[in-house]
Amino acid sequence: MSTHPLANDLCSDCGAAVELHTGESRCPACFDRYLFGLDAGFLESYRRFGCRSHLVVAETCLRGLVLDTLEHRKVLAMTIFEQYIGAMSDLAGLFLALRNRHAAPILRSFLEFRLDARSAGVFFDAVRSLTDADLCRALDLPLPGEVAGRCPHLDREDAYSLAVAVHHLVRDLRKATERGDAAALALAQLAGQAGSVVLAADARWLDGAGPDLTPDQVAFFALDARRRALHVQGLTADEGAMGRVVDAIDTATRAASNLIYAYLQTNDL
Repeated sequence: MSTHPLANDLCSDCGAAVELHTGESRCPACFDRYLFGLDAGFLESYRRFGCRSHLVVAETCLRGLVLDTLEHRKVLAMTIFEQYIGAMSDLAGLFLALRNRHAAPILRSFLEFRLDARSAGVFFDAVRSLTDADLCRALDLPLPGEVAGRCPHLDREDAYSLAVAVHHLVRDLRKATERGDAAALALAQLAGQAGSVVLAADARWLDGAGPDLTPDQVAFFALDARRRALHVQGLTADEGAMGRVVDAIDTATRAASNLIYAYLQTNDL
């Protein structure tokens, strides 16, 4: 029997042998080169559409809070909070993917990112522990006053837009992470529960085992099988409180958009 690789066991780009029966047409190195080539297009597409999705959903739900019934308001409030978790997860994933862009394609790092206690801590610490100059340096972005010297390919108008974007990016990254380690841990815990959470109008059916919730709160439950515990948390459906959550989503969305814009403009992509 021949030991030579078949044609469909060879990389379609470089001709190197690939692992048998994987169904892949490229070897790992060529696949990464292929993904690197998609990074700029992906980022621009995501900036124009994808990164706004959480804000659009949250704003729509917030408008519905004004006129809907109490039961429906609770569902809308929980949806708004889920959008906050998604927006922060996307911002953290994008930030860390861009910081790691020389080691792995941005598209791969972003799609493989999962928000948990470790990754949330890394993101919050990376922002909070660095000065503005070091934060820009970590992302290979110029400070606003350095744009003209770093980016001679930009005309005066585009250079000004980039300087403004970097200024707002740094400010919004600070705002998104201003609550520190406690917020990072809480966000990671909620993100971990989001896939298996159960909503309820109240917790009275727990016979006193759950927290006392006010009428405007929605209860959400998550089972911790390892600790043999049922976690119950209350989230207010008050319009003012949800408005502040939507503001936080807007901050994360704006930071993600400015981060992409600044990266693409700086690198003339």
